Amino acid sequence: MTDKLLLVGVIGFALGVLMASYLGSVSLVFFFAFLAVVFFGLWRLRKQAVLIFVCVLLLTASIGAMRMQFVAEALPDEFVPLVGTEVEIEGVVVADPDIRETSQRITVEVEKDGVQTRVLAVAPLYPSVRYGERVVARGEFTLPEAFETDMGRQFSYDKFLAKDSVFAVLQNASLEVIAPREGFVAHVFGPLADFKNIGIEMLGHALPEPHASLASGLILGGKQGLGEDLLDSFIVSGLVHIVVLSGYNVMIVAEFVLRLLGFLPKRTAAWFGVATIAAFVLAAGAGAASVRAGLMAGIAVFGRATGRTYDAFRALLLAGVVMVLASPYSLAYDPGFQLSFIATLGLIFGAPIVERWLHFVKSAFLREIASATIAAQISVLPLLIYQNGLFSLVALPVNLIVLPIVPIAMLASAVAGLGGFIVPALATLIGLPAYLLLSYIISIVEISAALPLAALSIPAFPFIFTILAYAGLIYLVWRSYDASANRFSTTAQLTLSRKAST
Repeated sequence: MTDKLLLVGVIGFALGVLMASYLGSVSLVFFFAFLAVVFFGLWRLRKQAVLIFVCVLLLTASIGAMRMQFVAEALPDEFVPLVGTEVEIEGVVVADPDIRETSQRITVEVEKDGVQTRVLAVAPLYPSVRYGERVVARGEFTLPEAFETDMGRQFSYDKFLAKDSVFAVLQNASLEVIAPREGFVAHVFGPLADFKNIGIEMLGHALPEPHASLASGLILGGKQGLGEDLLDSFIVSGLVHIVVLSGYNVMIVAEFVLRLLGFLPKRTAAWFGVATIAAFVLAAGAGAASVRAGLMAGIAVFGRATGRTYDAFRALLLAGVVMVLASPYSLAYDPGFQLSFIATLGLIFGAPIVERWLHFVKSAFLREIASATIAAQISVLPLLIYQNGLFSLVALPVNLIVLPIVPIAMLASAVAGLGGFIVPALATLIGLPAYLLLSYIISIVEISAALPLAALSIPAFPFIFTILAYAGLIYLVWRSYDASANRFSTTAQLTLSRKAST
């Protein structure tokens, strides 16, 4: 009963946040609260369990809608007169710079008349700036807008930035650093960001491009330097998740650690896996994306390693609620959060089912890699097609071919970067194993993406079809676990019958 109420409560909270994200009306809070009181009264009269479930659903929906009332939805009025004008603003860099191939994107927190907001400055690569520094940014003050992607999808860029409280953009901005880091938070997280950037620089000394950028993507979550064509090939081949610090590729590395520590008790090995994830998150600068990925992967590792699937599911629900509380717009407008959450669900519930189908694979390591790959790919497929309209026909075989190499490539890349830093004269030689492994991955990606019909373009379709697809997946998973429970129950009854007869 308690577990079911927990699940219903989380669903209700998510429903309230989603509806308020799109409708943004405070009346939703009172509407849901009123209905919750009505159903609570009905439950008091009739004592039917379904009534208390509906009451909890509506009450938590009201809480979710209420949380949205405390989220900034638009640019503060104090900054509105600046829109469309050339400005010079001063503020603090509050996120690790997002380095692209030809530009950098800097999130700057600024203040005007005692009111704060955040502005995204799109600037040249130089001068470089660091997290926590005070800068002056000059450029045209504009509002971000939604736009249509090449696949005919509408991307709410304004809402995507709003999840991080960013409500304005300075295009073609110029930057000037005027003061070093200040404040406790900047001195805690700043060095982590510096460590990430030093790691990327070390990889650049040991490996040529695009191998160095791929290595930094595998280890540190950066994809700058890959180039537009190669990045498109990663997307078409269904492997783009390995060039960002996603929960999935961190999960694969953690699984590799679990296999290496197979001689230890499962719980001990799981803690080592979680420690490995924490190390990657710290190496990636402990930004919001890497923390999210690490949290999701850590939960999946714990569930897979200990066999406590439902415990991992409850932990995932709790983690999801905490992240949505911190950044409510993420639920509706952050594809990274959505895909990470669903992929983790697939790993928790789907991987054990797929693994039973792969009993003919004798290697436990390859069987778990394959089951995790297939489960994650299937679980994110409906949402991925809805979001980007691209159905990769080569994604599954390419993932199965490449992912077993990823942990080794990451290890070799880390050795290359570290070795090149310690002995610069031998950087190329030390980086040779990593170069060969990364060349293999790049070759597979380019060849698979170039195949005829490597991916299909799916026209835009209503979201209801995505919901129906997930309803079907949930039903299949439920039936599979129900069938497993029945088989277990039948086996137990037969065992008891034999014992009774003897």
